[in-house]
Amino acid sequence: MALTLRQLRYFSSVAEVGSISGAAMVLLVSQSTVTEALRDLEAEMGFRLLDRHARGVTLTRRGQQFHLRVQRILDDVADAQRMQDEGEEALGGSLVLGVTPVVAGYVLPDLLTRFRRAFPRVKVTLVEDQAEYLDHMLIGGELDLAIMLRLGDAVPSACGARVMGVSLHYAWLPHGHPLAAEKQVSLRQLCAEPYIALTADVLEGRMSAVWERFSFRPNTYFRSSSIEAVRSLVAAGHGVALLPQLIYRPWSLEGEKIECRPVQEDLPTADLLVMWRRGLPLGVQAQYFMDMALQRTGGMADGGQSDRPRFQDFPPA
Repeated sequence: MALTLRQLRYFSSVAEVGSISGAAMVLLVSQSTVTEALRDLEAEMGFRLLDRHARGVTLTRRGQQFHLRVQRILDDVADAQRMQDEGEEALGGSLVLGVTPVVAGYVLPDLLTRFRRAFPRVKVTLVEDQAEYLDHMLIGGELDLAIMLRLGDAVPSACGARVMGVSLHYAWLPHGHPLAAEKQVSLRQLCAEPYIALTADVLEGRMSAVWERFSFRPNTYFRSSSIEAVRSLVAAGHGVALLPQLIYRPWSLEGEKIECRPVQEDLPTADLLVMWRRGLPLGVQAQYFMDMALQRTGGMADGGQSDRPRFQDFPPA
């Protein structure tokens, strides 16, 4: 018995959702149908793909390797199927895109320019909001795609996601600050410094638990939702900041220099994700935009320090 696309799609959904029952809900089929497809697939492959447990399933080592190959196959099939829709009519239509505030300022302009240059007849509607609200809009079918920053937290199980890139946290320092003489700084060294906190996106709220884990109590001097305000205050010598390299720029609006140094502690990366609603077919416009987003290589400013791949699948919650 040869492998079938149905088996591969069912297996991929189970691997992404983490349970057979959850995958059955996404696929809109019975649980027994998914179970039977997986049993036939494992029999055909000759090795176990999944370990079953009370909370769901996890991939075996060989199952993980197989899943990577299956994803490539399904991506190629989807690309081939899109040829049915390619033509003059595919260049029109609409796309509703959600972005978080940081993405709107540091990622969206380049992507939007390139997409509109390639598909000038596509009407793009933009929605800016916080990640939690964009999650709800995706799940409710109000958005075709969303691009957002997340700090190591899993995406909702109803959503699919691909990582466009990762960005490490660096310490931002005024030019001439004593710590700028160091190759890297520790959280302990930053404890006594006035701290400028950026409240945009998930950048402050999610880090509170991280600071607690490292027993770091920032001496917060000022909180702002404005990246430029944080940049100017740091550059003027009013404090330091800890932020992803994605938004680092070496100069403030006033033309004052900002230094940055890596942090000794293993802080979570800021993951730049493109997300969609599982179970809803992506339109041609959304698929083209996502393909363009995943080809993006500039602007992550991770300094080549991250060992994580720039593009990868992101596990659901």
